[in-house]
Amino acid sequence: MPRKTHHKHSSRKGYRRLLDSLAGLEGVHRVATGRVTPRMGSGRPVAPISKLRRVDSGLSITINTEGAMVDAYVVTDRPDEVEAAIRARGWTAS
Repeated sequence: MPRKTHHKHSSRKGYRRLLDSLAGLEGVHRVATGRVTPRMGSGRPVAPISKLRRVDSGLSITINTEGAMVDAYVVTDRPDEVEAAIRARGWTAS
């Protein structure tokens, strides 16, 4: 079976596991990382996924990691089911 997750070479292990878990959800075709930006401020993030938005190809998410924010894209044809699964696992604050 081909891999469903595209990791950038600088991916940290903390959110690699999250991306691989997202790729394993029912209805997810692929997960790819996008822009990585430094996170300002101190303290730990409240939830691993801070933003969850609908896009034409599925879902766009923002992942909070140690010192960075990572934009990622979840390619799916069933965004409602995938979004419900993400919320059920407690990966979002809302």
